[in-house]
Amino acid sequence: MRKANKTLRVMGYAAPVALTLALAVPTMGHTPTDKNLWSAKEENTAWTTRYEECWQSKTGPADLSPCIVKQPEPPKIVELNFNHDEYVVPSGVADPRQVDEIDEYIDQLKATPEREYITIVGHTSADGSDEYNWKLGEDRAKAVREYFIRRGYPKEDLAPPESRGESELRPGYDPYSVAQRRVEFHKSRL
Repeated sequence: MRKANKTLRVMGYAAPVALTLALAVPTMGHTPTDKNLWSAKEENTAWTTRYEECWQSKTGPADLSPCIVKQPEPPKIVELNFNHDEYVVPSGVADPRQVDEIDEYIDQLKATPEREYITIVGHTSADGSDEYNWKLGEDRAKAVREYFIRRGYPKEDLAPPESRGESELRPGYDPYSVAQRRVEFHKSRL
């Protein structure tokens, strides 16, 4: 028991010393550098961190213009509009020019060096029952997915077809319009 008390007492004295050394050693002999943390995007602008956060020094020049931070581009959503109760590609597409646009889009995807995962989502107008519209949205997504595959896009880079039926109507459009009867493509990097 006596030996244990002595050990605890020694540890009680040694712990603060060890903590002080642990905190002091990293700063000894280290010259601070801002090269990895800060960069001026353009001359006479405020500083920006590597995380694109805007900072301006309280002690630095006060006449710097605001940070120039690039806003990420929103993901591009490509869509294909269908005639009423149609889902076959290309015959059921409302505007034949959209088929040409989709062909170009598929060619661009195939030419991209990075693999991209495509999610195909089918939508419908408010015509018909919820159950019918859900199935029609799924049929549209399946048909477009098969069209991608026929055009040479890798099957493993395509998500299973999804349907939203009439649950995600586009605001600002008539719920029964051709703008609602669509298939959207969302892409993400693999």
